[in-house]
Amino acid sequence: MDVITDHAQDEYWRRARYRESDDPVALAYATPKIRHIAQIVELHQARILDVGCGNGVFTSLFSEFSPHVVGLDYSDHMVRRNPCGKVLRGQAEALPFGTNSFDVAFVANVLHHTLDPQQVVDELARVARGHVVIVEPNRLNPVMFLFSLLIREERGGLRSSKGFLEKLLLSCGLQVLRCSAMGMISQNNTPAWTVPLLRVFDREIWCGEYLIAIAKQPELRRSTQ
Repeated sequence: MDVITDHAQDEYWRRARYRESDDPVALAYATPKIRHIAQIVELHQARILDVGCGNGVFTSLFSEFSPHVVGLDYSDHMVRRNPCGKVLRGQAEALPFGTNSFDVAFVANVLHHTLDPQQVVDELARVARGHVVIVEPNRLNPVMFLFSLLIREERGGLRSSKGFLEKLLLSCGLQVLRCSAMGMISQNNTPAWTVPLLRVFDREIWCGEYLIAIAKQPELRRSTQ
């Protein structure tokens, strides 16, 4: 499998055309996932870290639940485009935060772009005193499988499966609460006119485009801040 370097990934993100965080299609992509997470994880007033926050579609939605949201992204270009209040540049493999700094550590569409996804999940588990949430492409979805196969920078998605995510979470001592696929809307590639038709898939379905894995610490940990 050909997973490319950080520099090449950054150039890929610079070239890509991203819908803004308040675009109706971007919101149709992200909102059902946030609702799904909120059914399992307490988000109100929580300290939330959005790793790989990009231009802020998830950061903005988390901010509707809590004012204590921090975004982090490797790409300067994406950090500048994120309209949310506290957004930092940094690497997911070495998060610039203390142990147990957040109630929830969230990462979406990042692991398949990294050379060492286990290191990223280990870091999420380190900074989260409560829950870790991962969103990744579902390789069982035909569209996502072809997209990952044909686009070199997305090729890490070929390893993305329910079992793969669960193994990453279990390996750092977390308890997996739920891991399932849902949705058929992507932030940047779904034509706007198809969104009303695709909303019927805003639920758990084995061939959904995205996997959502939710895990928690075996016991609530105290912040070291």
